Amino acid sequence: MLPVALFFFALLWGPPAARASALWLEHQQLVQAVERHDIATPYIVINTQDNLILLREGEQVLRQAACATGSGRKLEGAKRWHRWTFDTPKGRFAIRRKVADPLWTRPTWYFIENDEEIPIFAEDPRRFQRGVLGAYALYFLKDFMIHGTLFEINLGKSITHGCVRVGSEDLEYLYEAVEIGWPVFIY
Repeated sequence: MLPVALFFFALLWGPPAARASALWLEHQQLVQAVERHDIATPYIVINTQDNLILLREGEQVLRQAACATGSGRKLEGAKRWHRWTFDTPKGRFAIRRKVADPLWTRPTWYFIENDEEIPIFAEDPRRFQRGVLGAYALYFLKDFMIHGTLFEINLGKSITHGCVRVGSEDLEYLYEAVEIGWPVFIY
């Protein structure tokens, strides 16, 4: 693997060619790490560079689809703790829970981003909205999930606040096929 200090130096301060080379090398290393795992169950692989999601079983691809992942955009509110970077987390996770007809709880960043008053209470009805996450959600972290989208035209783009969006047909397939506990690799 590329030494961490050298990687971050190239990534942050190097010329564009060095940054691209460092990212390509990291991408290759992560792909090799996924391929080295001998996994007993099917698993999900999410490629945030190419915005692809795959359901794999060993070497066999059971399903491949375009997805949308984190934009990398930063948002800062008036308070010092109101700072977000909208990236899809990377690493190895597992499906923690599956939800049909998920309810979206609008986070604080939603209200700042839309220049709306932030509700004081967590139970405020303005925080909750149905229908925007699609028919299903597969959680791989507490606040991160694979879910649907109202705007399938944006699949294949890095446009989300960190979640992974997929089209309705692919979402239904994943919801029915994937079991809780199955690994999710994101790079």
